[in-house]
Amino acid sequence: MSKVPKPADDLIFEPASADEQAAFEALSEREKMVKGLAYLAMKDNDLTLDRLKARTLCQQYNTHPFIDPKDMKTIGDFYGPDSRLQNLVELFKIPLEKVKTLGIEPPFHCDYGYNIEFKGGFYANFGLCALDCAKITFGKDVLLGPGVHIYTATHSVHLDERVAGYERAYPVEIGDDVWVGGGVKILGPSKIGANCTIASGAVVKGDFPANCIIGGIPARILKERQERSA
Repeated sequence: MSKVPKPADDLIFEPASADEQAAFEALSEREKMVKGLAYLAMKDNDLTLDRLKARTLCQQYNTHPFIDPKDMKTIGDFYGPDSRLQNLVELFKIPLEKVKTLGIEPPFHCDYGYNIEFKGGFYANFGLCALDCAKITFGKDVLLGPGVHIYTATHSVHLDERVAGYERAYPVEIGDDVWVGGGVKILGPSKIGANCTIASGAVVKGDFPANCIIGGIPARILKERQERSA
């Protein structure tokens, strides 16, 4: 990050100060990534190995045989056996008991896994893609339709930053009891309030309050709902 944009003209750049440059260079690429700073994902060995491990665990989860129907004793066994779920234990860095509160249909893909947080029950239909270079937070009882994509990763509109290989990442937070329709794309930075519904095919970016129906490209509030009674 040897250059920073001038606020008055986002197409003209000026050199960073010596102190700014030193502070930036003192950070690891992982620290830059989670802070939303420009970072070099493809030139950092640790991040590259983490992505490779995540891809391996996703592939193993997606292709692992399901539990034999005659061995299924409760509905909670549906996403098993435990040998299959163990891939998600390693991917998300959470206990097996918590993994068993999640329902994730294959195929599932993510960048790192450890930047995804689940605050309660969760269901994702087929084809969830979660690029978790920044944190992705799912509230309790979030439901995702098929083909939902969540992108925290992005590249600059400034050509010199892209050519230099830098990326950036911004977080996505989805509140409790949110229903996301099929084919929705959510781009960071975004924060979706509790009890919202997002219509199929919407492209969402930014903050939305609780109790809204959201839809469109770009997404907007279509309707506000009365807060649900406790």
